[in-house]
Amino acid sequence: MILNKNRVNIQTVWQISLKIIINILIIYIIILLLIGLAKTIFSIKTFFNLEHFALGFGQAVTDILTFLVIIELFRSFVEYFKAKRFRLHSMIDPFIIFVVRELIVILYSHEKIVWQNLIGFAFLILSLGIVRTLAVLFSPKSEE
Repeated sequence: MILNKNRVNIQTVWQISLKIIINILIIYIIILLLIGLAKTIFSIKTFFNLEHFALGFGQAVTDILTFLVIIELFRSFVEYFKAKRFRLHSMIDPFIIFVVRELIVILYSHEKIVWQNLIGFAFLILSLGIVRTLAVLFSPKSEE
């Protein structure tokens, strides 16, 4: 009987501690997002240098795409905090966005890209899309 009472107290302490830690992490994530947003907004000063407008514009596009990847990653962390378990489809979303971001940055910067790299990107995006679709179709929530 004493063992059951201690188990309940330990579980209660664990759950309260976990809630406090999660709330601190969410506040930390919000602060990081605000700092990232400020960095992206303050990068507008490169536009005022008309000699390097294309370079400044390319950097702004890269910063915005990077910020979108970070938002998606943090969104999946917050979803984990709410569900108290990892969802495969929500963890794959940031990776898909990151791969698409890399492809856009490479294509936008007019770097020479060989056809093997394009096939690699296409295969990676297709594979991640298939895994995400299967994760949504066969999620434990839909089985219940």
